[in-house]
Amino acid sequence: MSNGEKKEKSTNINKPKEKPINESFLNKMNLILEMVIEENNKLSNYHDILKKQRNMPFTSKYIPSINLKKYLERILYYTEAEESTFIIALIYIDRIGNFSNVILTPYNVHKFFFVSVLMAIKYNEDIIYNFNYYSLISGISINELQQLEIEFLILLKFKLYINKIDFNNYKILFDNADSEDEDYNIYE
Repeated sequence: MSNGEKKEKSTNINKPKEKPINESFLNKMNLILEMVIEENNKLSNYHDILKKQRNMPFTSKYIPSINLKKYLERILYYTEAEESTFIIALIYIDRIGNFSNVILTPYNVHKFFFVSVLMAIKYNEDIIYNFNYYSLISGISINELQQLEIEFLILLKFKLYINKIDFNNYKILFDNADSEDEDYNIYE
């Protein structure tokens, strides 16, 4: 493709995918997000932040019934995005945390991560799906997904570009994440 054009993929969610899920990658992604949530839970002002975030569009009234690992597996399987796209999604979430007082919690991680992946796909991938397909994957309505995308871009201050040094630093951090290592800490 030329001139930055994006090609749209087929949206048959029932069609078996060609690429199997990388279990190690899935486990590391889950570990990192769970660790971030756990560390956020330890913040002295955690409950104050939760109250402030209660009315944010990313925050659900209840913790979603699908556990985070199963949700990540669903995203990995159906988006067929490159692993680098998921690293970019983590960078976007970290940037939002640095730009604002927004933190990941069990109430917002599903929506935040999905929209972050969606933005990373649009930025990093050559072939994308339509909103209907992303709505089916995420369990978020098309209208809400479009609103979350706008809110996400505002929180991100529209800073989608990631330089090679930042990407490589996050990639190293990601590669060193190991669910078997109880002493691993993403904050060290």
